[in-house]
Order: sequence, then structure tokens, then C-alpha cells
Amino acid sequence: MNGCPRAQGGALATHRARFPALWSLLLTGLMLGLAPGARAAPAPVPSPTPPESAARAPFGVRAGLYGLTTLTGGHFGYALKAGARIEDSAVVHNESDEARTFHVYAADVANAAGGGLAPAQEGQRMRTVGAWLKLDSEATVTVPPKGSATVRFSLAVPDGTPPGSYLGSLVTALRTPAVSGGVNTETRIARLVELTVPGTADLQVSLTELEHRPVGGGEEFTVTVRNTGNVLYTFAGTLNITGGSARTVPLTPTGIYVIPGGSATLTGRLANLPALGRIAVTASVTATVPGGAAKTVDSNTVRLSSFPWLIATLAVAGLLALALSLLITRERRRAWLRRRAEERAALRALRRELRGGSPSAGEAHAAGTGGGGEHG
Repeated sequence: MNGCPRAQGGALATHRARFPALWSLLLTGLMLGLAPGARAAPAPVPSPTPPESAARAPFGVRAGLYGLTTLTGGHFGYALKAGARIEDSAVVHNESDEARTFHVYAADVANAAGGGLAPAQEGQRMRTVGAWLKLDSEATVTVPPKGSATVRFSLAVPDGTPPGSYLGSLVTALRTPAVSGGVNTETRIARLVELTVPGTADLQVSLTELEHRPVGGGEEFTVTVRNTGNVLYTFAGTLNITGGSARTVPLTPTGIYVIPGGSATLTGRLANLPALGRIAVTASVTATVPGGAAKTVDSNTVRLSSFPWLIATLAVAGLLALALSLLITRERRRAWLRRRAEERAALRALRRELRGGSPSAGEAHAAGTGGGGEHG
């Protein structure tokens, strides 16, 4: 590491970023939100368009020692031993035609819920860089039209701070005047403050249980990666599918940073599941320290069995219907055969009687007819 101008207390060289992707995370990002205490306008009555001077108040922030002890993206990057202190500054530019009052404060940085990094809100308890960075002047600064103002600050690393990567931000906020309806907007520019405390790098990655749920005819898988070490890293992940035709499915998001102690949730969707068969799914995540080591970890394995339940149900229903039809037909045939057997038995009995000398039905009829004639 090179010597660092204006470093005090044994500060190591402030380094240029080895993390080029970090430059764009918070680079002149405008985050709009309701200012604290502002009340929303009544829904039925839309708020009028604010004046041009309020709606569009361009401003910019750059590092005071740009190109010397700061990151080349306009952010700040330092390498300091525990107990060391360094001074720097930020320059706020007012590009509008009116004087503007800005509020400047330090904040920790955390992993955002949807991926990426986000500065903590003002008023939250700061634990690392947000607490170690102190402004040398008032937090509120008024900048004349088309002018600029310098905000000086110092960054002191407490004694006993463990080695590792620490992230914070220097936030510059501009609140526009309230318009009809009581709505305020606050525009913020957050410059990243990346601090490295030298020591042994500990790249540690852990994964939660791989979970899944049916979505849109397929399966959606989620797993959370946690940074349990002391270095900042990016990661990329895949779902590895075996059984049937082996393949991989990317997990998203990818390439974002996870700070020490932070976490990020990855999602992957598996479509075109086989109609019949069994597959095994494992998540694999590779964490990489920019310009440094890499480590790959695998999750638990989820096994899925595919079976065409609808086709099977229809087939079973068809077989049951066929079996019932055969059963009914068989019972009807048995009844018919029983009737036939009874008829034949009766006929044989009648023939035996006739052969045994019993008067036939014809003779009995003739006798009856003769008696009737004499009587007449």
C-alpha cells in the first residue's frame, strides 16, 4: 500500500478501489421518499406540480481529495489500522439558480431486501462507519446558486476493531419545499465509504436450507447466502439438477455484494419438469473477494418425484368402469344361465311324468269335452 496524504495515527494507505462494481452501487443515485413528518396528500385531490425550482434542484457531490485518497467513482476508500484516523472532505455543488440548504450525515450500509446495498436511514443507530465518521462542521450547509461548499469530516477506527471490510456512506440530502397538499420530497446522494482494516482475511460463506414451492407449472427454489466472515464479496449461484437430463439453472440476483454480517436471498425457477421420474436439486454458490480468493458452497439436496396423477387417475377410473361393466355383465349371464337350467329341469320332470302313465293333458281335455255333450 502507498503512503497516504493527511493520514494520522499510523493510517495505512488509502487505496484505490479494487471493487469497480461498487462504484455504481450508490453513484449519484437519486432516492425519492417522503420526508419524516410529511403527510400524504388526500387521494381524491392530486397535488399540483411543484415549481420548477423545487421539482428540479440539481446538485452533485464529489470527494474533496478525488483521485488521491478516494475511490475513482467519486466515493471514498481507505485502509486504516485499528486506532488510526484520517481526514477528508466532500464538495457539494449547487447547479440551480437559487441558494440551497443541504443536510449531510454519515450512515452505515446494509444489504437491501431486493439485493444490492442501501444506506441506513438517518436516526437509526449506527454501529460501524456511520458511527466512526464525524463531520468537522455543521450537518447543514447552505450553498449559493451555481456555487459549491466543502464539508470536512474525519474517520477514526476504534481500537480493537477486528480486521475486515466495513462499509458506510456519506449522504447529502436536499428537501424540497412542501407544495399544496403538504407533500415534501427529499433527494439524496449517497457516496460510498469503503474501509479496510488490514489483517487476516476470513472468507466464510453459509447457506440456509434450500426451499421450494410450486409456481406456474414448475418449482421455484430459494436459498439465502450469509457472509459470516470479515471480507466483502460478490457471489453467483446455480441450481444443479441431476436425474433424467442433467442441467443447471442460474440463481438471481447475481454479482451483488454481501457485506460481513449481511445476507442475500437467491431465487431460481425450474420449469419443464419431467412427467414421470425423479430429480435431485442442489444450490451451488460461489463467493469471490474482488481480486482475491473464491469459495464455493453447496446446499442440501431436494428430491422431487414427478408422476402424471391426472392421467393415472383417468386410467384407474377407466379400469374401474370396465371392471364394473364386466361384473354386471357376468352377473346377468349367471342369472340367465340359472333360468335356463331351471327351465330345462322343469321340462325333464314333465317328460318323466308322461313316461310314467299319467294322463296326458290331451286325454284329460277330451274326457272333459265328452261329459259336457251328454249333459246337453
